[in-house]
Amino acid sequence: MAKVSKPSLDEVLNMDSRDLYLDMKQRQSEYVSPETYSPNASYLSFRRYLVDWMTSIGESFRLHDSTIHVSVLFLDKILRSRNEIPREQWQLIATACISLAAKYEEAEEHCPHIPDLLRVSKLSNAGHTSLTFREGETQVLNYLNWKLRAVPAIHVVGYFHSCGVLFDTDRWNNPAPASKVNASLEKFAVFFSNLTLQSYEFCKYYPTLLGAAILLASRVAVKVEPHWRPELTKLTGYKESDIEECFRHIWHSYSAQFPNHVTQYQYRSSSPRSVVFTPVTTTHADHHRM
Repeated sequence: MAKVSKPSLDEVLNMDSRDLYLDMKQRQSEYVSPETYSPNASYLSFRRYLVDWMTSIGESFRLHDSTIHVSVLFLDKILRSRNEIPREQWQLIATACISLAAKYEEAEEHCPHIPDLLRVSKLSNAGHTSLTFREGETQVLNYLNWKLRAVPAIHVVGYFHSCGVLFDTDRWNNPAPASKVNASLEKFAVFFSNLTLQSYEFCKYYPTLLGAAILLASRVAVKVEPHWRPELTKLTGYKESDIEECFRHIWHSYSAQFPNHVTQYQYRSSSPRSVVFTPVTTTHADHHRM
């Protein structure tokens, strides 16, 4: 079934974009996987504060969402495996993670300068200088063994949307044109990506599986039917039954944090463990940027 008209990613890149996705699937476990999931890591009681603080730093510099997502993956990998890092160094390590992630995710002219990072993060108030910050960056690089190809779910979701996730036989409960529905799907995808970044519990899923579940959640939120279809299985590599548990997890988190922005809505999957009903949003995701 044809996708809603959109420039072909393969034509834009002059390559088979499927190779990009296969590369993401191969590399994703280097940072996030069920095997590396550490729910008893000592830093987790402070993680939400760290993520919110890093997000605030990113917003101050107008960094891409993906930059903060990558930097959080860096920080998670370091802190879950290195209990010896004293808490008073976490802020330096977190800011160095942002700086290194920006070098991968941002245009060179958009990367924050160290003096500005020291000022905005208030590390300068703690006595840090450009020299000690550089030492912090080197420390992070060594902790990560200089392997910085992290694959967050927001990268995966971006790939899905660049390939097209709205089809000409999809249905929705309003007269909005396909272009507006597609824009709403993209906004919800970013919203759910940011929502799942806040909780370490979502690190037990592979990023590609989480990305597929975010895609499903976005279609449910925008009331696009069918919620899942064979073309999406081909695109993501996951059947609806594969991602249903993760979808439920996302939706439970959404409902718990935004109880006033959801209503009861029918969601029925094609799997035997279908959900009889589940909440769906009635407002726009971009009103609640994480």
